[in-house]
Amino acid sequence: MLNHVAKALIGFISCFILSACHKPAVLDDSLALSILNQSQQKMGYAVNIVSNSPTARDKKISGWSCADKADWVGAGVVKCNKSGRSGVYLTFTTKGKKLLIGELWGNSGVRNARVLAVTRHAQSINAITLINKNKAKVSYNWVYDKHTPFSNDHLKKLIPLNAPKTGEANFILRDKQWKIEN
Repeated sequence: MLNHVAKALIGFISCFILSACHKPAVLDDSLALSILNQSQQKMGYAVNIVSNSPTARDKKISGWSCADKADWVGAGVVKCNKSGRSGVYLTFTTKGKKLLIGELWGNSGVRNARVLAVTRHAQSINAITLINKNKAKVSYNWVYDKHTPFSNDHLKKLIPLNAPKTGEANFILRDKQWKIEN
């Protein structure tokens, strides 16, 4: 019967052998495409919007009102709220937060947000060039695939959907996993 030290030593050696034998995944087209699309969940054409209008209900009305944002409210990406006697502001719904890039910014008077107006995704891999065993350059095709409720008529004319474009990304092997290098 083995004593405690021998059992611990066997466990340690087994873990060491298993971790030493584990090789990282080979960076092929399907893995690169999967990593690109996972990392691009919030990629696309973004626009800045003002998320509050402090003088929308004042005696001298300026800015926008909730009626101006009815399309966004109807699409379920924001809720329009009245504030005091003079202002209105937007709050992002769960669906709208998925299109929000970063945090709201501004000051006590005006709050801004950056939102996706058109989403995109990687379609295919053109080439994978290994620079060394830990770095690779990936050339790929991507497309704008959907106009969000934050898109407007001008953007819908300007940005066609499903028109392939090329891009490049640098990949790095960290902790035995391929990741996009920032």
